[in-house]
Amino acid sequence: MYIGEMAKRSGVSIKAIRHYERIGLLTNIKRQGSYRIYENADVEFVTLIKRAQLLGLSLTHLKDLKVTRHDLDWPVVMALLEDKKQQVLIAIAALREQEKLLEYYHQDIKNCLNRLDSTL
Repeated sequence: MYIGEMAKRSGVSIKAIRHYERIGLLTNIKRQGSYRIYENADVEFVTLIKRAQLLGLSLTHLKDLKVTRHDLDWPVVMALLEDKKQQVLIAIAALREQEKLLEYYHQDIKNCLNRLDSTL
């Protein structure tokens, strides 16, 4: 398939696909004349890249994890995901504490305003 179809199937822009090639994430793309010819495995790998980015992994990090054309160092990926999960759990706990404080201050201000209204 050509790059336009690759972009359509993967949900990634043509510009992003070319960038992935430039930085070495997508390699050994077959050519037919001046056209790049992508395979279904390329679509799956680009989709994986996109999902990994959504989880906070950088393209540089992904490139460092690449071991073959369409494969990553999965044990390291698993460790990264576990670290990311722990970071998310810590962030959730911090947000819950922030929510409690917001509720406390909201109620405190509401009580002050009610007392002020009752004295007027």
